[in-house]
Amino acid sequence: MTSITLTGILIYAGAICFALLFILNQKKSLNPYSFSEVDIAFLIYILTFAISRTVNSGIGMGLHILFRICQDYFVYLWMVFFLSKDSKHSKLIKNAILISAVISIFYGLFQFFHFDFFHRQVNVDRLSGFHKNPYTYAGQLIIFFFFLLNEWYRKDEKLFRLLFASLCLFCILNTSERAVIFGVCAGLVLYIILQKIKNKDIVSSLFFFLTTIFFTMTFHRKVFKRIKNVILPKSQHVPNVRLKLWGIAFSIWKRNILFGSGKFPVVAYQAADYFPIEYLKHAHNIYLQVLVTNGLTGFLGFINLFYAILKSVVYSLKSNKYASSLMSVLLAFLIEGIFECFWSDSEVRYLLLYFIGFVLANSLELSSKKV
Repeated sequence: MTSITLTGILIYAGAICFALLFILNQKKSLNPYSFSEVDIAFLIYILTFAISRTVNSGIGMGLHILFRICQDYFVYLWMVFFLSKDSKHSKLIKNAILISAVISIFYGLFQFFHFDFFHRQVNVDRLSGFHKNPYTYAGQLIIFFFFLLNEWYRKDEKLFRLLFASLCLFCILNTSERAVIFGVCAGLVLYIILQKIKNKDIVSSLFFFLTTIFFTMTFHRKVFKRIKNVILPKSQHVPNVRLKLWGIAFSIWKRNILFGSGKFPVVAYQAADYFPIEYLKHAHNIYLQVLVTNGLTGFLGFINLFYAILKSVVYSLKSNKYASSLMSVLLAFLIEGIFECFWSDSEVRYLLLYFIGFVLANSLELSSKKV
């Protein structure tokens, strides 16, 4: 995930090879892959986005979006297909996520202490991991945090795994991404409720998390100043540019309600005296962004996809040990989506689909065993 160009090439090549092998295997296999509600929702999502983009931007752009969105589905489908072939593959995927989390967290910690070996940190006050964008790094950390939290709660080596979850939270705080922080807080509350975590475990987790917050407040006060400006804005505080972007997005959508306009306009605004102009190309709200670019048609397909995923996860809460972590991840992203466009960031979207496929594949495996 460090190079989106390389990732894109691999995804394109892998998706084509997988599609061909999948089709050939379906003809030969006695037990062909059965489509679930999530698969149908993915196909509706692909169809609505492709149609809306074709209507508002032409056949060329419509085909481009069709192939691009098919990548999303193949990331999910490959994961489900891979795990359904052998239950032992689940451990391989889990270890891959764990290793990725450890690498990302430690590189973020190196950046905090100004050891940025690959020169990926643009803003010295905001961690960005292997990405030059703190928002991208924070989006991936959402998934890693709840995965590590789930590993802590489910395994015996509790304090060691809880330490890694706390370090992940430390990196999240030091990205200064307020939308991510609010989303993670909501997801954490949901996870505690769903898992019915015991008092002793709550105390130990609070100790680690509050220690993380204390160190952040001590060495990086700008994070909490940014949060304070949202909760208690100053009387002379400059209006948040997001409100302006949301108004622009809504007015554009009203002109193209059904299929959208294809793109969000480039907006320039005065950011500060020493850096007067900043250009923004999206609505800073995933729901408004989808409405603007793909209209009501694409929006309904997008919402239906997440509804199908949530429904599948809810049904497997009692049997799937990863379901609670995925529900917390989705809640965090749905809240973050009010302020950011996480689905437009390929590095975040691919990892999220990878994790969704991993969790739902475990649910499908459990349901097939019952049958």
